[in-house]
Amino acid sequence: MQSGILNIDKPKGLTSHDVVDLIRRATRQRQVGHAGTLDPIATGVLPLCLGNATKLSEFLTAEEKEYRLVCRFGLETDTQDITGEVLKQVEGADPGLEQIEQALENFRGEIQQIPPMVSAKRHQGKRLYDLARQGIEVEREPIQVRIHEIEILGYNAPDLEIRVLCSKGTYVRTLCHDIGRMLGCGAVMAGLVRTKCGDMKVEESVDVACLKDPASVQQHLLSPDVVLVKFPAVVIQDMEIRSWMTGRSIRSGAILSATSEYPRDAMLRIKSRDGRLVGLGKSLFDSSQIARLGGDLEVLKPVRVFPQPFAAKP
Repeated sequence: MQSGILNIDKPKGLTSHDVVDLIRRATRQRQVGHAGTLDPIATGVLPLCLGNATKLSEFLTAEEKEYRLVCRFGLETDTQDITGEVLKQVEGADPGLEQIEQALENFRGEIQQIPPMVSAKRHQGKRLYDLARQGIEVEREPIQVRIHEIEILGYNAPDLEIRVLCSKGTYVRTLCHDIGRMLGCGAVMAGLVRTKCGDMKVEESVDVACLKDPASVQQHLLSPDVVLVKFPAVVIQDMEIRSWMTGRSIRSGAILSATSEYPRDAMLRIKSRDGRLVGLGKSLFDSSQIARLGGDLEVLKPVRVFPQPFAAKP
């Protein structure tokens, strides 16, 4: 079984699950999943987890995302993007750049969004998009997300191109919709490219059409040790590896080194002396405390354990 992470450049027109199916056929294995859905209209970074790396999908899903998108003014649709049924149309929608920049200022930082009906969020156990297909619309509670950066890249009315860096859970189509509402002319998402997911970048992604068999997939597999490099790494003694594999916590005396200081409750990459990634752990103390503690106190709690460790590689 192949294990690792693929940075796929999802083509337009395919669903995220379509891409998963393509890689399942290429690798001849079922254990493949995506970490963060992209709509068929969208292209760009789609992380796929294979084999043992599927244990890490929640960490990739939680990463910050960067998008390049087109807001088209003068339209509102039932899907909040260009593919939906038109609900409202405003001819000659052409807000000025100064007016647009003033509106965008309201979307920087912590904001509230009402999830669109065409989303995977659940209502009473059912996906919203399943209800939408049945013509059912329900009230949705607003959620809080964070827009770290929003930048105008170009404007050729009625199309505004912007770059957005945002937290997990941000609905980019809803961002377009809300910007249009604030400007009074409506807007839909007319194009979308996910340019980053954590440390994975679109310019480093691979065309799914190149992945035809296990050998071609293997060439592009990334080790989680590389993808999750933002987590500090600690190296433990060889004699502790067996205990770690059974789910036991790590004692302070078993830690040989760390790549950087870290706080209490930090997520850490746990590595063997020969560089293999054996799992992820949570620190029960900060690194300065651990350095002063006795050797038998448990200080690292297992979060994910890899019975087949990952070797670090580009």
